[in-house]
Amino acid sequence: MNRWIGVWVGLCLALSALFPPFSAADEPATTVGRVYYIKGSLLRFIDAEQDWVAVVKDAPFTTGDTFYTGSQGRAELIVPNGTWVRMGKGTQMQFIALYSDLSETDVASGVARFYNKSSHTVVKSTCPFGYVLADPGAVFDFYVGENSVEVVALGGKVGFIHSATNARYEVSAGSSSILADRQLVVSGEGTVDPEWDRWNARRENFWAAKTSAGARSAEYLPHSLHYDAHALDENGTWENVYYQGQPCWVWRPIAIGPGWSPFTVGRWTDWYGDLTWIPAEPFGYLTHHYGNWIYLNHRWCWAPPVAVVSRGLPLLNVGFFWYPGRVSWIHHGTHVGWIPLSPHEPYYCHRNWGGPHTIVVNQVNITRIHVDVRNYTYVSQAIVVNRDHFFGVRTYRNVRVTDMNQNAIVSRYRAAPVINDTVITDYRDLRQRFNFTTARVNEKPHLTVINRIRQNERVIHEGRRENPVLLREQVKKIPEGRPDRLSRIEAPKAMNYLVPADQMNRPKSELRLPPREIKGRGEDPAATRIERPETRQPERSGPALQVQPAPVERPGRIAPPRPAQPGQPPVTDKPESQPSRPEQVRPERQRPVVPAPQLQPAPIERRERNISPKPVSPGQPPAAGRPEPQPPRTEQVRPEQQRPAGPQPKPVEKPERITPPRPVPQGQPPAMSRPLPPPLRPEQPRPERLKPEGAGKPAELQKTPEQTKPPRSQEQPQEKSGQQERPR
Repeated sequence: MNRWIGVWVGLCLALSALFPPFSAADEPATTVGRVYYIKGSLLRFIDAEQDWVAVVKDAPFTTGDTFYTGSQGRAELIVPNGTWVRMGKGTQMQFIALYSDLSETDVASGVARFYNKSSHTVVKSTCPFGYVLADPGAVFDFYVGENSVEVVALGGKVGFIHSATNARYEVSAGSSSILADRQLVVSGEGTVDPEWDRWNARRENFWAAKTSAGARSAEYLPHSLHYDAHALDENGTWENVYYQGQPCWVWRPIAIGPGWSPFTVGRWTDWYGDLTWIPAEPFGYLTHHYGNWIYLNHRWCWAPPVAVVSRGLPLLNVGFFWYPGRVSWIHHGTHVGWIPLSPHEPYYCHRNWGGPHTIVVNQVNITRIHVDVRNYTYVSQAIVVNRDHFFGVRTYRNVRVTDMNQNAIVSRYRAAPVINDTVITDYRDLRQRFNFTTARVNEKPHLTVINRIRQNERVIHEGRRENPVLLREQVKKIPEGRPDRLSRIEAPKAMNYLVPADQMNRPKSELRLPPREIKGRGEDPAATRIERPETRQPERSGPALQVQPAPVERPGRIAPPRPAQPGQPPVTDKPESQPSRPEQVRPERQRPVVPAPQLQPAPIERRERNISPKPVSPGQPPAAGRPEPQPPRTEQVRPEQQRPAGPQPKPVEKPERITPPRPVPQGQPPAMSRPLPPPLRPEQPRPERLKPEGAGKPAELQKTPEQTKPPRSQEQPQEKSGQQERPR
């Protein structure tokens, strides 16, 4: 019996050595998102180095990744489960969980816009004050500051759960927003930042233009990858070929140079222990992380991923999984290389990325893995570079070793399942292995922001996966809250944690980290409607003001008669009148400009009558309750009236500016032309105001209302006598 037991144990050990353990089939594959667009700078936190590195377009992200946009940076992130996220300036975001039916993120500060474009995924976004839950079809803005947060729904409906009160608040598109701090929740205006909203609109227009044209490649791709179908249409063509005796459709790139091969235009970076390909081609992300490359008839073709095997287009069943880069590694001396794998060859990695041919290695089983270079299908297509260029360039297109052949590779190079210190000396000490680009980082977040990252890491390491269905039910059971109508909460303001790269570890007390506004004012249609009337009112008066200032200058020319009228007999009266109303002097020309249209909108109609607009200006001096304003009234109006009424003989009065009798001709013609304005504006109080000033001639002033201004020539000497009485 013992003999049989020993044989059985030996057989098991032999089998374990020959067949390394595959990843558990029940373990879900890792969901990976994509950095699709970057404006400015975007940084990623490297936990192993406690540092930040610059991120480039087409970089991947998954659970645990933390991004921080620069002071002028913005980014667009896409998750294949239908979650789209856009980050604003100076925003810190960390991914807590990414699954096929759930996306959970944490926004520590800044602004982000979330789109749930799926039919089944639930989007959850947390912050220091609570979290938002968004069902399919919802769109919302998340403004997170140091002391408050604001949630603005732009599409559908979202729920905000306040941590302090454990209450649920619903926010719908077109309604008011929710403002919350650590104690209260109030209603907000529901507006969005104008500049931020315009940038999002441009991105939406970009995608609308791409999808409206229709892409043939979408027929060959899983639904979650349709957004990138235009990249295949613009850079290649589909062909029906025979592979391993069966027909199948493959995509062939055409916008490439001679001698091109996959995994050459781009670079490698260490991402969660596995070397990940960062492409530098418009079609590189989709074709190097999904599906599989095959070499047919001396050229490379790409077999797309297949989500569900069904009748229809014959496709090569390579599965629908994301891979860092399906290659095998070789090395010799100071050179390192990689060989693209065929669809059925094993792929070794440190993390389970999914797929039937993925093998997860560790410190135990890596010693039992033996790989023979001669067994690789595409060994003759190996890409080899010098170790100094492995992490030191943006693309290997120009540094690739060209004098390589299959015999040299088989005879001299050794194969390795993964890159480690055996392949590259002191590999674990190379800090540049985490770089996505060779670009220099000038500003980095202060070490203070790491506190929030550590807090979220504890949640991630717990490994607790939330069920989207149960999560919805739990949120529905939370009591609904009502915003406080009597309290006010300050709009979110974020601290500017970005500092020069060499000062990121300095004590916070030694640095100046000023707060900054996260959201500007306006952009909501309701808000713009409120602002427009305010701007339109001055614009409405503007035309009147613009018409008046020009005539006011001309009345300035006519102004000499004005001093002649009130100033000929009593020149000293002018100083008296100036202190009482200093605006009667030529500066008053601006006075009728501003108050006249505001006090009496009726003069606009009188202007249509060609003469009445200046009766409006005369209304201002009577408002002051003085008899003197009457002549300036008529004079200020007269020039304006004379302009439209150029053919009238009134312009003759301009030469009369030198002569004192001007008041007489000025009174006569206007008196004949102004019988209508006074009845429209009762000016009886004006003679009453004149009564106290000229006690002996109130009746005469009453006898000469502005309707009958021919006798006004007689009133002027009376006014002069009244003015002489003033100094008394």
